[in-house]
Amino acid sequence: MRIGILYFAVALLLIVSCPLHGQANDPDCRNIEVRYLGSNGWAVIIGNRMLIFDYQEMSDPSPPTPSDRCLATGYIDPDELIGYDVYVFVTHSHPDHYDRAIFRWAYTLDEITYIFGWDVGVAENRICLAEWRETAELDGMTIYTIYSHHNDVPEVAYLVQVDGVVLFHNGDYCSDYRADYEYLRSIAERIDVAFVIGHAFPEHQHFQQTSYLAELFEIGCIFPMNREGQSYKCDDFAQLLAESGVDVPVLVAEVRGDVFRIER
Repeated sequence: MRIGILYFAVALLLIVSCPLHGQANDPDCRNIEVRYLGSNGWAVIIGNRMLIFDYQEMSDPSPPTPSDRCLATGYIDPDELIGYDVYVFVTHSHPDHYDRAIFRWAYTLDEITYIFGWDVGVAENRICLAEWRETAELDGMTIYTIYSHHNDVPEVAYLVQVDGVVLFHNGDYCSDYRADYEYLRSIAERIDVAFVIGHAFPEHQHFQQTSYLAELFEIGCIFPMNREGQSYKCDDFAQLLAESGVDVPVLVAEVRGDVFRIER
């Protein structure tokens, strides 16, 4: 497990090897902790909130034993989440973005809400944002979506405003990105943390999407996503972004459990 520390003021990234954990029930905490959960999955801790995006377990090329599955190894053990307000975001139903294991967490956690980019049915702790450009208000958090289809399934990308922080998770969104990103730009001028698909090909729409995102928004940092165990592709993506003139820190997670602390 690696730990990165990003200071927005000086744009410095440090990689260290000591444990780092967010503190639940600390609403005054102004730092952001980002933990890699494999493939397209991330946990973002802001104060006493934990936002989990596109969690799944099947893509790990060398999974730990069940007893070793915890945040430090890039897995969710719901006992570790007690004390947090937990929000689980799923962009679409492909297995590298969605795992029904997420529903088991509700047996342990009272404060958990699921947000889906398609209609998965009605439940008390569930929000489905299945229409074009939807908005939802939840516990002082505002969620915006843009909509597309990917290999015949509906999906969304999320823009989330929470406690003064703006997060963007692309999922596999691949649609009319210029119009959709301009719509999101009418909502926010800055994105603090952007999770994007890290395809290092200038002709690929995902690369073009990220370039345009960086053109429209002030972005604090970018986390590229690719197949688990192939972080070198994200390194190539970061290099290509820099060569194309994108001046944004790009932070590459190598293994599950890698954690980055963003100090504001």
